[in-house]
Amino acid sequence: METVISLVFGVLGVYLVLGFCFGLFFIWRGVQQVDTDASNTSMWFRLLILPGMLVFWPLFMWKWYAVIKS
Repeated sequence: METVISLVFGVLGVYLVLGFCFGLFFIWRGVQQVDTDASNTSMWFRLLILPGMLVFWPLFMWKWYAVIKS
């Protein structure tokens, strides 16, 4: 049981670290491509959306990929 719990927390930790790395890059470069209204926002707004990036980063990556592809 301890192995399963440590595996779940390990996977969750990797997921959140990937989300943090993607979130930093996305708020620096990608947010203005996905949402044109966010292009003139302050850094405080971009830091405010960072916690959401930790959780929903695959959705934002998919959306950004769709914008770049088209």
